Amino acid sequence: MLKPFQAHRSGRIVGVFTDGQVGVLRFLLTGQLALLDEEDPLGAEPDPLTAALGIADGPVKKPDNPALARLFPDAYGDADEASEFRRLTEPDLREGKRATARQVLETLEDYRGGDKLTLDGDQARAWLSAVNDVRLVLAVWLDIEDDDDNPFDRIDEKDDRYEIVVMYHWLGALVEWLVEALMG
Repeated sequence: MLKPFQAHRSGRIVGVFTDGQVGVLRFLLTGQLALLDEEDPLGAEPDPLTAALGIADGPVKKPDNPALARLFPDAYGDADEASEFRRLTEPDLREGKRATARQVLETLEDYRGGDKLTLDGDQARAWLSAVNDVRLVLAVWLDIEDDDDNPFDRIDEKDDRYEIVVMYHWLGALVEWLVEALMG
């Protein structure tokens, strides 16, 4: 398989994708942004001070949506401590995840399949974070609990989730190729 990301001597990361791959990335990242708006501890329209501080007003429980729970796991075993930690950190973490997804979408805005996509270090790290987050969400949908679980072992081509398995593995490869390119 041809690696879509390569380190360039300029220090930048250069990638090449097909129109289909870019379409899949845009679709998944747009969905990720919608997911991040669900169960937001700050609510749909937080007051300006709360939004500026990035701290929720009251207790914040673990998200009911399993995909969000994977993106924002409990930091403590004690429910009260976990809630307080979430209150102080989750709004800011959500906004960071939104920002990286938007940044990747921006790099793809005018991209046409086959063109060179050139990323600086910050953009490449945003790609790494956003792609990994999407992969974590897909893992929830595929009931993947750890890296040793290969969904191809239990999901075949006739299963409706097969295309998601293919995307999950492709995103894993993208993460690996980005890491290799970032390491030079």
